[in-house]
Amino acid sequence: MWQRFQEALVEHIRDQFFIYLLVIAVFTLGVALGALSVRLLAEEQVRELNLYFFGFVGFLAEQQPVNNSLILQNSLLQNGKFLAALWLCGSFFFGFAVVLILLFYRGFTIGFTVGFLAEQNAMRGVMFALSAVMPQNLVYIPVSMLAGVAAITLSMLHLRRRFGGKQFPVGAYLIQFTFLMLAAAAFLTLGGLIEALITPVFMRAMVAIL
Repeated sequence: MWQRFQEALVEHIRDQFFIYLLVIAVFTLGVALGALSVRLLAEEQVRELNLYFFGFVGFLAEQQPVNNSLILQNSLLQNGKFLAALWLCGSFFFGFAVVLILLFYRGFTIGFTVGFLAEQNAMRGVMFALSAVMPQNLVYIPVSMLAGVAAITLSMLHLRRRFGGKQFPVGAYLIQFTFLMLAAAAFLTLGGLIEALITPVFMRAMVAIL
């Protein structure tokens, strides 16, 4: 069963290779621009963000209890909205453009977070950012890209159907797409659990080291 899944995944990536390249390029551009945008912040904005950052570091250093359930709730809410938006985008012929914007924004937020901490706190900031961002994003990023590619693929099929006169079984594709989104939701829930339960441990450990 696992071998069949691997074969299906490889075939899917091969068939949608150029869409994957586009998605990776857009996401990477978002990360890069997010990191560069840090230099455009006003001094007052930098001061406020630093106050928030050092306050949070102090909170962790004092071994204050973290509200894991709230972190999980926020993660599920944000990822749920993201997947719902992708599902809607896949259902319309113009949705592929919105999917690219959503993926760009995801990359932008990651790039901004790491870029700000690196800019203001040098290597200490980079190490803390990695402990805070990397664990859950090892799940979030590939799953988001896979779901984004699926949404773009279905959206472009709608586009070809509308303007190219090509017919395809809309219902069957939509059912497959919906099941894929549900699978993505399960994996993103796993990422949420990592963010709520494991990432705080990494951050505390990093604060103790730094």
